[in-house]
Amino acid sequence: MSQFDSNLFKLAMRRAATAVSVVTTDGAAGRYGVTVSSFCTATADPPQMLACVFKASAAAAAIRANRLFCINVLDRTHLHVADTFAGRIERWRNDRFACDQWKTLATGAPVLEQGLIALDCTLVSETELSTHFVFVGHVESVAVNEGAPLLYADGHYRRMAERDQVSAEDLVQ
Repeated sequence: MSQFDSNLFKLAMRRAATAVSVVTTDGAAGRYGVTVSSFCTATADPPQMLACVFKASAAAAAIRANRLFCINVLDRTHLHVADTFAGRIERWRNDRFACDQWKTLATGAPVLEQGLIALDCTLVSETELSTHFVFVGHVESVAVNEGAPLLYADGHYRRMAERDQVSAEDLVQ
């Protein structure tokens, strides 16, 4: 029986390109946001999203108390938003939402005005899983803008150069 190589697993996950998003919340527990790369559709009918948030973060505590969140999928022009909500830009540490323009939709969670996609959710369930909370939310409202996603892979942000579609026939040639 072979030993599981956790370093190889981490390397494999670093190579998988993911869209970068900021998960936000607002309510009695406060207005918070955090940059994440772990989110996906949970179900299409009913529309539900899943987001993983580090359980020791202030944002996780606020999402749990406010019972709502918005997954703001960032456009490739929003590297500053990703870095701000990851705590990397000093000038916006005390008010991270000052880094760009925000609005609200159905739940009152902050929505990036020019974000690629906003999925505004009420919290349906939460599961503590090791270092993170896995939040599942029912999508109450959606906003979509033109653009291309900001990606993260191999420890760096990536931008899609084109929005060309590739067909299966193109890949075989």
